[in-house]
Amino acid sequence: MTSARDPWTGAVLDAVPHPMLVIDASGGVAQVNRAATRILGYPDPRELKGRTSHDALHRHREDGTLYPAHECPIVRASPGRSRTPAREIFIDRSGHAVPVTWTVSALPDASYKLLSFHAAIAGGAVLARRLPSAADIRSQIAASFRDPDLTPLRIAATNHMSVRALQSILAGDGISPASLIRSERLRHAAELLRRGMPPRVAAYESGFGDPDTFSRAFRRHFGVAPSAYTARSPRGITRG
Repeated sequence: MTSARDPWTGAVLDAVPHPMLVIDASGGVAQVNRAATRILGYPDPRELKGRTSHDALHRHREDGTLYPAHECPIVRASPGRSRTPAREIFIDRSGHAVPVTWTVSALPDASYKLLSFHAAIAGGAVLARRLPSAADIRSQIAASFRDPDLTPLRIAATNHMSVRALQSILAGDGISPASLIRSERLRHAAELLRRGMPPRVAAYESGFGDPDTFSRAFRRHFGVAPSAYTARSPRGITRG
């Protein structure tokens, strides 16, 4: 009986032009061919082998929310039960969402199953959704920071990515999503204070949920309390 562990199995899979993975009884990736490695954005199949198939293929949903493994249709799939391709969204190495259709087939060694999938293609290229740039994220936050419900999780979900992927986009600028939201709120609050707005009102108008949180954040950022900042600002100085 042949097995997915046979040394020639990988060579056979690599000769197949369609993306394929061999999944063991524990859900781990035992083999992966070059076609699957390329579409999933990995430079080396060794980055996929040994990982759980669920984590390797769609560690989160398209909207960025966590995707529990026990809800994964591929994990639950019984080989040979249905030959009708199912639809799913895979997440590549860069966090792009890749629409696919997939089937699971039985192998001679019953402790393994073969996952075959086809990615949506247009003009020879995989239809992966483009991740937003750091400038895109900054623009989104600049437009929405006054909403007290704006969080990194919400931004990630809006852009169909994980919070981790969102963090990596802004990492090049040396800032996190949460700190960028807070900075925008504090910048706006400082401007409102310079215009003479009371600190409590400035807090709510800038997206802070409560004045105490605002006061602590403001003091850490500017080194003074909101009321003292108002007094020290150019518009707060009384000229003789």
